[in-house]
Parts: sequence; C-alpha cells; structure tokens
Amino acid sequence: MLNKLKRLPVYLKNGFLLVVLRPAAAILRKTNKKYRHLWLVMERGFDARDNAYWFFRYLRQRQPQINTCYVIDKESPDRPKVEELGSTVKWRSLRHYLMYLAADFLISTHVQPGAPDLMAYYHLRQIGIKPRGREIFLQHGIIKDEMMWMRYPRLKVDFFASGGKMEYDYLVSEFGFPEGVVQYTGLCRFDNLIRGNKSSGEILVMPTWRGSDYPQGEQFYETAFYRQFQSMLENPRLLRLLEERDLKLIFYPHIELQKELDKFKSPSERIILAGWRDYDVQQLLMRCNVLVTDYSSVFFDAGYMEKPVIYYQFDKEEFRKYHYQEGYFSYEKHGFGPVVLTEDALVDALYECAGHDFRMQQEYRDRLDAFYPVRDELNCERTYRILQRMAEGKPRGAEKPEPEEQ
Repeated sequence: MLNKLKRLPVYLKNGFLLVVLRPAAAILRKTNKKYRHLWLVMERGFDARDNAYWFFRYLRQRQPQINTCYVIDKESPDRPKVEELGSTVKWRSLRHYLMYLAADFLISTHVQPGAPDLMAYYHLRQIGIKPRGREIFLQHGIIKDEMMWMRYPRLKVDFFASGGKMEYDYLVSEFGFPEGVVQYTGLCRFDNLIRGNKSSGEILVMPTWRGSDYPQGEQFYETAFYRQFQSMLENPRLLRLLEERDLKLIFYPHIELQKELDKFKSPSERIILAGWRDYDVQQLLMRCNVLVTDYSSVFFDAGYMEKPVIYYQFDKEEFRKYHYQEGYFSYEKHGFGPVVLTEDALVDALYECAGHDFRMQQEYRDRLDAFYPVRDELNCERTYRILQRMAEGKPRGAEKPEPEEQ
C-alpha cells in the first residue's frame, strides 16, 4: 500500500494523459498511416532481447505488410539492432503515448502491454481506465509459481501466450481467463534458441532475484544469496574443474539484482561477472554447456535446447518468504536436472555433468518431453496466425503445437 501511495502522482499523471490525449490519437488513427492498424510492440521499454523483440523481428522479416513499431529507449544498448529492422518510437515520449492510445494491438512481454509505465497502467486497468487496442501478453518467462496478481480478473488481456503443455493446462484450469484467451503457442524467443544453439565451453550460473523487500545495499552482504554465491565463485574444486576442462563460468544474476553485481569478486580470469548491458541472456543460454540456477524460469529455455540443468536451492524457505509461492511445478518431480542444497553437492553435480560430456540424462529428457510435446521454430508463426485472425474479426481458434509423425 505504501508503494502505491508513493506512486500516486505517477498514476494521476498517466490517467490524465490517457484521457487528454485520446481524442488526438483518434484523429491520428484516421489521418496518419503510421497510426492506422498499428501493432505496437515492446518489452520493458529499455530492452529488446525477449519474446517481443523476436516477434517484432518475425513481423518485419516475414510479415512486412503489418504496420508495426517497437518501443525502445533512446539510450538502450539494444536500440541499434531494433532500428535495423524498422520503425521505432522513443519510450515514454509523446508519440509513444499517442501510439499506445491509437494502436489496434498492444504487444508485450510484460503487463500492461505497450504501456509507458507498466505498473501504473496495470493498476489503472483495474479501475476501468484502458486503451482501445487489444492487449497481447507474450510473457516474459514460463509460469511455474503461484502468481495471484496474474489471474483473471486482476489481469485482463485479450491474448495470453503459453510456452509449454504443462503450463498451459495449469493456466486454463486455474487462472480463470475467458475461453480462448490463453493459447499454447510456445514462446516467440524459442525459435531463435533452436536455430542458434551451439555450446562453447561455458558454465552459466543465473540465479533469480528475491523480491523487492530483500535486503539491498550494504545489507546485501549479510544475505544468504551473497554468501553462498560468492563462496561458490571461490570454490577450489570448481576452479580446478574450470582449468581441467578448459571452461569459463559466467555469473549473471537476474536483472533486478544486477545493481548488486559489483559486490561479487572473481578470483579467476575464467570467471566472468556478467552485466546485462554487455551480455544478452539468449546468447549466454545458447553458448552454455550447462545451466546452474536456483529458481529462475530461465531453465525452461535451457531445457528447450536439451541442455543439462542443475538447481542450487540453498535457501528454499527464505526464497518463498520474499518471492512467489510454489505452484504446479515441482523441481524434484518435474525438473530438468538434479536439485542440490549445498555447495559441495553443486560441485559434485557439475563434475558428474562434465563426466557425461554435458549431455542431459534420459530421466530428465523424459520430463522435458512431457513438458514440451513439441520443440520447433514455429512459435512466432503460431502467435501471428492467432493475432491475424483476431485482426480480421474471426474467432481466435488455436495453434497448438502438434508432434511430428514418426
């Protein structure tokens, strides 16, 4: 509640702009072709590395007849690659507000899709202040935990992409959206994972964040997160494995914890502390031989490429205290690799993985096949087909992936 009160001026400003700029947007939609039948695409406003970027890339390369524009901050390191593809608009500029109000489709990896301020517009949506365009939620990552705020009617969108069969079944049965809103299309970024998968001798360590109330600043040094991962980086056996196998270790915390990255120290040139501005998550995933994470849903991406996964979960109770509660997914029953609780067990698991030449073992392949009945490069295509039917006023239908006949 306190955070909402602090952001009240932001809510008032955005609500005011929605009302005041709506007539101008309506005129532009009729008189300016850049605003007519517009598909507005964005992620968080300052990046282009996720499902929205890959869908935008697909539209520009495969469906150039679609009038689409990508929202990206002027200072973003990702802006040049987006500009190469086509039309862009500066995040939170006046033109962004007008396009947001004029667009037929608002397409994003985050809620509220396409909005100049994601959380402000999420709450404005709760009281009925909304854009005219259809809201397309491509997702940031596969849902595995309980997320009450993403259930209907708290979250209202016109399309909700699902990345895996088990997740799709959970969303349809538990989240309460009207029939046809949730679609099992696969995540758009998965297309590129299949195409670019090439291991290059790297152990990728990618832990997730711990919630907005987790200790920050100087207090972060006292957290289990800092102590455990700094100790792991200095582990003599791990350092020896890197030398013996000629490997590198890439330590890339979740973007919400990147501000604490400078507190970690690397004892070896083989260990790289990776910042988000310099390293693309997809590239790291495609290059790695094995992924070590704690609870991050990024392991679904690694699994899509049949890469081995190790879950290092040293703080289960504390994690649930600060973060999401457990949902349908059990790491022990459904995970794509072993769950380890101690640093020694983690290093043992890495040695064992290296002993199998970094191949996913059959037990975990079976689990992978159950979660993803199909893994292909048609996720963007399935998404586009459904949106095109919506644009034509036809029923959404479904584009569920089907296994190829053997």
